Amino acid sequence: MDLLAAAMTGDFAAAWLPVIFVPIVGIAFPAVFIVLVGRVITAAE
Repeated sequence: MDLLAAAMTGDFAAAWLPVIFVPIVGIAFPAVFIVLVGRVITAAE
């Protein structure tokens, strides 16, 4: 089986979605939220 031909099939892409979205939801969203809350808190003086 040619790995390059099967590299971007639907099943392969769907298998990698949790690997991509779990760090985004678990790290990036909280980081953005913390930065925005910090900016609001420091600007409220």
